[in-house]
Amino acid sequence: MAEIVLSIAAKVAEYLVAPAGHHCGYLIFSNSYAGQLKEELENLENSRQRVQHSIDEALNNMKLIEPDVKKWVTAVETIASKARIAPEHDGRVKKTCFCRWLPNPKERYCLGRDARKTVSAIQELIQQGKFERVYYERDPSGLVGGAPDVNLLAGDGDDSVTDSRASIFQGIMKALDDEKLKVIGVYGPGGVGKTTLLEEVEKKLRKEGRPFQMIVNVKVSRTPDLNNIQGQVADALKLDLKDKQSQQGRRDLLFQRLQRDPNEKVLIILDDLWDKLDLDAVGIPSGDVSSKCKLLLTSRIKNVLTQQMCADPTFHLKGLEDEEAVRLFEKTVGDRVKDEEELKSIAAQVATKLAGLPLLIISVATALKNSNVGAWRNALVKIDVKKMETIVQLSYDHLQIEEARSLYLLCGLIGGTISVETLLILGMGLGLFEEFRRTMQDSRDRLDTMLSELRSACLLLEGGDDKENVTIHDLYSEVVVSTPFRDQNSLIIHDNCGTWPKGKLDECRACLVNDGNDRLVELMPRRFPHAKMLMLSGQHDMGDCSKKYFKDMKELRALCLCSRSITSLPSPTENLGNLQSLIINCHLKDVAILGNLMALQILSFAGYTISRLPKKIGELTNLRSLNIGRTNGLIIEPGVLEGLINLEELNMKGRYHQWMKEDDISSSLSGARLAELKSLTKLTSLEISISRCPHLLEDDDLPVRNLIRFFINIGDAGGRGFKGLSTIKLDLREWGNVLSREWIQVILQKTQYLYLSWLSEFRESAHELCTRGFRELKHLDIEDSSSIKYIANSSNDLRLTAFTKLESLFLKNLINLEKICHGTIAPECFGKLKAVSIKNCDRLKYLWRLSEIRGLAQLEEIEVWGCESMRALIRDDTGEGIADADRIAELPNVRRLKLGWLPNMTSFCTETETPSEGTPIQVSFPRLESLEMVGLLDVEKILYSQSPLEYVNLESIEIRKSQSTSSILKSELILKLPNLKSMKIKSSQSIKVVFDLEELTVAGHVEILSQLEMLTLRTLPNVHRMWKHDVKLQGISVFRNLEKLEVSDTGLAFLFPLSVAKCLRVIRDIRVDDCPNMKAVIMDEEGRDEGRDDIIELPLLERLCIRSCPTEKFFSYPHGKKESIATTSDSQDACSDSFFDRKVSLPSLKELELVYVRSFKRIWNDELPTSSFCELATLALGSCYDLLHVFPSTIIGRLHNLKRVKVSSCPNLESLFDCGSLDSNTEQTRVLLPRLASIFVFYCHSLKLLFDCGSLDSNTELLLPKLEEVRVMLAERLRHMLART
Repeated sequence: MAEIVLSIAAKVAEYLVAPAGHHCGYLIFSNSYAGQLKEELENLENSRQRVQHSIDEALNNMKLIEPDVKKWVTAVETIASKARIAPEHDGRVKKTCFCRWLPNPKERYCLGRDARKTVSAIQELIQQGKFERVYYERDPSGLVGGAPDVNLLAGDGDDSVTDSRASIFQGIMKALDDEKLKVIGVYGPGGVGKTTLLEEVEKKLRKEGRPFQMIVNVKVSRTPDLNNIQGQVADALKLDLKDKQSQQGRRDLLFQRLQRDPNEKVLIILDDLWDKLDLDAVGIPSGDVSSKCKLLLTSRIKNVLTQQMCADPTFHLKGLEDEEAVRLFEKTVGDRVKDEEELKSIAAQVATKLAGLPLLIISVATALKNSNVGAWRNALVKIDVKKMETIVQLSYDHLQIEEARSLYLLCGLIGGTISVETLLILGMGLGLFEEFRRTMQDSRDRLDTMLSELRSACLLLEGGDDKENVTIHDLYSEVVVSTPFRDQNSLIIHDNCGTWPKGKLDECRACLVNDGNDRLVELMPRRFPHAKMLMLSGQHDMGDCSKKYFKDMKELRALCLCSRSITSLPSPTENLGNLQSLIINCHLKDVAILGNLMALQILSFAGYTISRLPKKIGELTNLRSLNIGRTNGLIIEPGVLEGLINLEELNMKGRYHQWMKEDDISSSLSGARLAELKSLTKLTSLEISISRCPHLLEDDDLPVRNLIRFFINIGDAGGRGFKGLSTIKLDLREWGNVLSREWIQVILQKTQYLYLSWLSEFRESAHELCTRGFRELKHLDIEDSSSIKYIANSSNDLRLTAFTKLESLFLKNLINLEKICHGTIAPECFGKLKAVSIKNCDRLKYLWRLSEIRGLAQLEEIEVWGCESMRALIRDDTGEGIADADRIAELPNVRRLKLGWLPNMTSFCTETETPSEGTPIQVSFPRLESLEMVGLLDVEKILYSQSPLEYVNLESIEIRKSQSTSSILKSELILKLPNLKSMKIKSSQSIKVVFDLEELTVAGHVEILSQLEMLTLRTLPNVHRMWKHDVKLQGISVFRNLEKLEVSDTGLAFLFPLSVAKCLRVIRDIRVDDCPNMKAVIMDEEGRDEGRDDIIELPLLERLCIRSCPTEKFFSYPHGKKESIATTSDSQDACSDSFFDRKVSLPSLKELELVYVRSFKRIWNDELPTSSFCELATLALGSCYDLLHVFPSTIIGRLHNLKRVKVSSCPNLESLFDCGSLDSNTEQTRVLLPRLASIFVFYCHSLKLLFDCGSLDSNTELLLPKLEEVRVMLAERLRHMLART
């Protein structure tokens, strides 16, 4: 008994004393825990830095960071920020008791407890932070996504697919869908629109998401570069060829990748073929080994496609019809043609003379657009389509800037896509900017002006957002280098200069050679004594030929060496004494020799990595621009930079780590000193990265006062990329004091994009970072900065004027941010703001006050994510006088709104602490096009805090993780979404219905969601009905333009009520997955169609996929209802266990997939509509446990397009094709399945026959002319493929 008492006492002590000991420990060892916390914080910071270095490296290589890594970093930042508050800054440390004699035990206890818990959390995070890899690869650019891009939501193409070309477009699409066709060609003259047509084909394929999983688009050109072609293919496939130095190795790797997956369909577009391309040398499978790889080719020459590339079929793309040409011409000219009758007549005549070539039509129309009638008449006389140069000459002559003509000829000489930087360098050498060469920036500005004129004259193609390159159409490039077009500014290209007389060759000013040493040997004896520019490029061996042939080119001013095989320049270099511009993209062995080119003004190592920049380069005192680019690991010898006293532009954007301090001892690895940059007093453009050693900026200031263009990255900062903008990126973890430097305050006044991270122990407001104001700032990006409480702060009665040019604001992980604006701000503050992105700012309760809204008229995008305290976007700080009479605050240009994980948000506008009487303020988004809401507690309340009229322009809505308990869309909103095209509702456990029509009242003709094209419902387990009160849909047009429906993991019993199904005239794709209650696709709940013979037709439905659903029938009545009073009892019995019956017609269905659909014995009954299933090409069945037969005799005659059949895990299946029960009254001599190519059968244990020919007459043939493959596994009872009785 005593032992029992002792045991109980010990147990009581264990549960009472031990916890008490823990609690006493918090008090006694509070200082120890605080010290341990400090140590663990250091360990955590070391772990964070290791992970951050990996993240920075990944981001620098354009990788995507894994979500769990981002989550870990955020967790580290959060716990570290909170932990740093204690004990140093925690008032509890200083609290005492007993007249300040003793520390306060309660506070010490709390401090020790909190420190111990934080230590445990930190230790756990350190263990979690041991990531093997922090990034994942981007999807290949060639990957075809399932969801259509917003820009692709067109029909069969845009305006470029005219009526006369629609048949060719459709023909190409049909050929691509035909598996037996491997190579398809399109040919036609230059400028006819072959490339544009194929762009529309690619758009269409990507929009539909089929039949290809990958699309690779390759530009071949007249002089194909095998390495470049391989690179384009590899880029689209996201295949790394860096380890393969030889073309053979690259070819083998490409071939293996394209053959890797036998089920992956790949389309390779080869644009602009001029001759046979050796596909085997590239690594593209062809012929018998092409597998699922298909080719789509374009050329000007039909024989290249048919005879050399074996294309079949080929499509001849001719010029536009006359009427189409005239319409395009008039559209380009504009309303002027409509207003002047004479011009309209001339326009028609000019347009018809241009052979229907869109390129020329647009070019000529652009040239004449602002000309007088006389110029139009002259054009009518001069244009001769047989002499293409006359048409180009017309646009050429309209150029107002003389130098722009020379620039155009230079573009034509080089051809294709050309770097703007290359044009600047060569143009400077050719003297194209003589009047504007006072500074490099003047020359750049002049080049921009000239390029704009060439684009406006349509002599260069529009490049969209690409400001770094220009493209000239190959048709124009050919005209430039053709003999009749040459003038006093003659440029030549190697292809046809052999026909020139010697006198012309002597006059040549520019030459491009890209066919290797043999061609150079042929050309160079002609000497080109007046040549001012020479470009040597190509992949063939040129060796040291340059030593032999430069001696007579003493006027050479611009030289571009872009052949990797060139290894040296002539020595001595006196023959290049006039050289001013030099581009090196080759493996020069001796870079020091360049120091002898004393006239050199521009030196670029673009695209070439050098290991050392020798001191000899520092003697180039006339050098104005030096580009050493992304040369990681480069060593710049001391003294080089300080010797370049006339340097205006310096680009060393790569990770240059070898900067030295003043007192560093020189060695073989010694590098330049930042102090050398002080000598560059003329510097106006600087691109530099300083990634390590914070001491480097303690004494050395960068020369920034004259900078116009710059990119400065200190501390390996991340951030976004805004090309062409003056950029500062600062990671202040080790560089905190840099913001107080005079030079940084000067440069911040000029900065257009500013990225800041790890800003701590500094001012509370972002605008105070620049004491003189952000005068030019367009984009502000701040991350991981705990000290920031406000972005703009006015602490007195003066209105703050800041950020007047700011266009975008990105804020992330600012854990103490309370407001964007604090105090009074001027109306122009944030007046040009277009985009706002706020993430993980947990103390932020709202974005703006109501009094600030009027200044945000330019705002277009709002994204708020993961802000726990966020209650609303706007706070009503006045009560009256700001909103209009209807109490509406308008954001007139907001088009995209993304809200995620805002647990306290209940409306778009919240009132003050003392709310005013009357109607609450509503926030108006009259132009809102895209709305995304994720993880909000009450989506319904937020949506309906606005007037439904505010969503009339909405095109896309996505709702995920909603906590709403009823419906998403009520009738009052459904009727106010006339432009909605895409709707996605996902992962919302409590939603019960999608569309609630309870309060619907209609009068007259009404359409509901008439523009909706795509509807996705996913992970909605409690949604048992898509429509509530769908009886009200009778006589209303619903989903008139719905094309694609995806439903998965819902509680739905059916997809469409009968009234809705009758409206689905354009639906093409239905996919249903994992819906445990899904009994039918279409349900006639009210029995309105009962007893009638009407057929419901889905005329365009091409794909139907149902997986993991107990679906009994495609069309069904509720239980207890009869199918049709007109149906005989025998046929009714047959219908009752058939999936498809006579009520629904599917004339376009091509792909049918039924997997884990268990409740039917037959797929088709015997009374199907005549047109149904005639286009069926693919059938996939899996785990249909009650299925007995696949194809009955009544449907076999329709299967003339059937190509593939795959059946698995159907244990009761007895046969695939029942050919033996064909109508005995019909004389039949053959059973034909003309396109059937493959049959796969797995795990069908009862299968006896593939083809049951039953009692077919012995003279009846079973014909399978295309059958290539039959695979059967685990079908134990199968003895024969075919059997007759």
